[in-house]
Amino acid sequence: MHEPMSIGELLRRLRADAGRSQSEQADALSERAGRAVTRNEVSRWETEKRMLTPYWQQHHADSFGIPVAIVKRAVATAKAKRRLERQVASPEGGSVERREFIGAIAGLAVSLPGIGLDLPSLDGPGRGAVDPQVIDHFIRLRDALVSADSLLGPGNLVRSAREQVGNIAKLYERIESSSRGRLFEVGALFAEFSGWLADDLGNFEAGRAWSSKALEWSHSSGNPDIAAFILMRMSQQAQFLGERAPAVTLAQASVRYDGQVVSSHVRAAIHQQAAHASALDGQERAALDYMDRAQALADAAQPTDDPYMLGSYCTSSYVAVQRAAMFSTLGNDRRALDEYDHVMQQWPRSFHRERGLHLARRTMAAARAGLPEAALESGTEALKIARETQSHRTVRELTTSTRLMLRWQALPGVVEFIRAVTSEGDSGGSAQR
Repeated sequence: MHEPMSIGELLRRLRADAGRSQSEQADALSERAGRAVTRNEVSRWETEKRMLTPYWQQHHADSFGIPVAIVKRAVATAKAKRRLERQVASPEGGSVERREFIGAIAGLAVSLPGIGLDLPSLDGPGRGAVDPQVIDHFIRLRDALVSADSLLGPGNLVRSAREQVGNIAKLYERIESSSRGRLFEVGALFAEFSGWLADDLGNFEAGRAWSSKALEWSHSSGNPDIAAFILMRMSQQAQFLGERAPAVTLAQASVRYDGQVVSSHVRAAIHQQAAHASALDGQERAALDYMDRAQALADAAQPTDDPYMLGSYCTSSYVAVQRAAMFSTLGNDRRALDEYDHVMQQWPRSFHRERGLHLARRTMAAARAGLPEAALESGTEALKIARETQSHRTVRELTTSTRLMLRWQALPGVVEFIRAVTSEGDSGGSAQR
């Protein structure tokens, strides 16, 4: 999913984009603060060993010429991640079962300090009685939920996300007209996120329903970045279900927004999906061109042009792993394996659930290429992550691979792996009801 950027990463990228060394950034901050700032202080902020206070948030924003709200959101994301990581680790430093922690995350709106919503009464009378700043609270809550999802999977996050969709819908008639478009934007983001969670739990009809609602609200908001992104997501949903024609046409509809989309990250996301659509149609040259364009956009993307961090997940690593999947669709499984092996060595730890999904796809490529040991290796790790994150999507990919692995039942570990995947699929299906 689309994980918000933490403050350390944001500061490093902004400084690199400005072409400054840490010493030069220290000089820029010294000039604004009226006191000497050292290179060591800049380093501690960028590595999150020291968290930015509101005073330094403003000076950093001014030094890069960006709205302070972007810096504040990145600080809130860093703090939320720290709390999640502390709670995931046991007092002895060992790892507890992620499943046991998911329930605690369901109450993020009240359990994470600084993230909870100070909402007005949602049942009271009166139009325009809602402080527009409540929208910022919804945005911070979504950021925290997205971070939790990438680490832990959907679980009970579905309930929290759906509750916020309902809260936002109740405010449409009450917020002042000048803020209504922005509220529709945030409503569309929560509906899209609810669709993502439903997909990962295997409830694909609910996922599509949420995506349709998200598309409706994105059109109401008039934000082309959100509309294009949701069309791209709907194409992904159709592709995952094996519906080639809708997958292709929805990807093409998304690309038609390209000239209106501001965020390079979002543009990268829609181009990589257009590459998959072209591969589904057997158009290898077009697929490669779209993926090359996505790579260039991801490499050049600026964090400041994506205020909702909608496509911030579409990094160079993400596009690289999508290139591997594209080669698999084109039938070049050996090339796909090479691409997977290269990118998975550098895969970010924070995208734990996504690592499982891509390892499952690598398993399929290995099985198609006739490499049972490689398939078993990545399949075993993918299954472990699927259990930890409750990812039905990953289990579904593995189930498809096991059908190809039946011919290798005489090899050590294959039968046990097939049985484990089958068992997980059965238990996952019953758990969703």
